[in-house]
Amino acid sequence: MSLKRIFDWLVALFIFLIPVSPFASVRVQILAIGLAIILNVFYGFKSNFLSKTWDIGIYLLVLIFGLLYSEDIDTGMRVLETSFSFIGIPIILNSYKDFGISRLKKLLYSFTLGLFVACVLCLINAFVSYFKSGSPNVFFFYELTRIIDSHPTYLAYYLIFSITFCLYLLDLENGFQHAFVLSSLVLFFFLMLLLTGGQTTFVSVLLVFSFFILKFFLEKRTKSRKLIFVLTSAMTASMLVFSSFDNNNEREKLNDSWDRMVVWKSALKASSNILLGEGTGDYKIVLNEYYRAHGMEDFAKNNFNSHNQFVQILFANGILGLIALLLLIARPLFLAFKKDDAFGILIFFPFIIYGMTEVFLGRYQGVAFFSLAHQLLIIYYMSIKSTLPLQSV
Repeated sequence: MSLKRIFDWLVALFIFLIPVSPFASVRVQILAIGLAIILNVFYGFKSNFLSKTWDIGIYLLVLIFGLLYSEDIDTGMRVLETSFSFIGIPIILNSYKDFGISRLKKLLYSFTLGLFVACVLCLINAFVSYFKSGSPNVFFFYELTRIIDSHPTYLAYYLIFSITFCLYLLDLENGFQHAFVLSSLVLFFFLMLLLTGGQTTFVSVLLVFSFFILKFFLEKRTKSRKLIFVLTSAMTASMLVFSSFDNNNEREKLNDSWDRMVVWKSALKASSNILLGEGTGDYKIVLNEYYRAHGMEDFAKNNFNSHNQFVQILFANGILGLIALLLLIARPLFLAFKKDDAFGILIFFPFIIYGMTEVFLGRYQGVAFFSLAHQLLIIYYMSIKSTLPLQSV
């Protein structure tokens, strides 16, 4: 088997493992990086690496610069370690000599298959736990995702991404040929979304469903689009019913709908340098000191961050960090608009919504997925002229 073939399988395995196991995924990623470097040395691939990653480079430079005025270097280094995929994934994906629609789909298939396996593992573990404990809480939120060592917020974002991908495949001219498989996947992922998601999830997925519902009314009504309309309408109705449950005590345990305004305000008020921030490594120390000074001992004890990606980067790295983050988000969105590609817009919109309630780039799962989606779209958009993503067979 050739090195290129081994590399293809290794990359597919790495992407497959992102939703299944962060522990295994990061180790396979390191192997893939090593093989990517070897391939670039032996085959001399020229991929215009800097032109495809300059926004990532700016973001990482801001984080590194933030270490220069940090006292807690250990925490700062852990932040950089968490952000390792911002370097690793571009090295891997830019090692492909060609990056067409076929390559893009194969990599997205790998992620979707991995997500399916992760969900099955979660459900099997939940049923086993239920038979042991008798508690229905094992089917929801943190209890459900513990087996794959993932925060439910990340799994919910993964699910929205794959639901969008499957609906797009179903919308293709030949999509109805695979209607049973794709619609079954969509419904299964939606069930998992109800179990893992909170109010943030519902806002994010509502845009996706609205897009396909509007497409049914505005474009040619094919068999696939009629099926998509039925699916998205039914899921929207189910989502509204599910979110209307009035048992507030139970919902507080099962979703993420708690008041985050306190931590947002705390991070903003604790900041003493709006331009540079408190430093890549010192944000925890400064924020915990503010918590204790204002009688919020539980927040300090639990090391609560700001639970807002935009507030967090502003607090840690100032306006420079916020600009770098906005560039990361804006670049693929701009290219998606330029290519008239709704898929790219739909998969990045949830990040903006989740970024308002979580520090999404604070864990490996978030960084790995964001950098993967970012680079897949950037590389693909820069590799094509007029063909729209996912619209070619």
